[in-house]
Amino acid sequence: TDGCPDRGRVVVTDTAIEILDMVYFEYNKAIIQPRSYPILDAVAATMQGNPSIQLIEIQGHTDERGDDAYNLDLSDRRAKSVEKYLADKGVEAKRLTAHGYGETQPIDRRSNEAAWAKNRRVAFLILKRSSD
Repeated sequence: TDGCPDRGRVVVTDTAIEILDMVYFEYNKAIIQPRSYPILDAVAATMQGNPSIQLIEIQGHTDERGDDAYNLDLSDRRAKSVEKYLADKGVEAKRLTAHGYGETQPIDRRSNEAAWAKNRRVAFLILKRSSD
């Protein structure tokens, strides 16, 4: 279907909106690559289709390489880029908050390319739901 976001790449759990694609950014920048627009469009559609999700935290995570403070700042700027993208797609700003965690929450503690690729990520944590 033309222009319809691929909702199959997005899974809503009790605690998170899980995405089955990565969100890609320009190298060392907070600019979202166009290939990631479809997955973020699907997240926006998911938010709009689930009004009971009242607040999500958009989390930015980096890999361990590079300076800690730099990574923290980069992950924060990337999370805020995603927040702005979703708001521009019509998700109410009050339902969004963004926070960068730098390299403090790796999901894979090994030091290799595969681990780094997993650790560089954007996550969507559900902070508040209405109990309907």
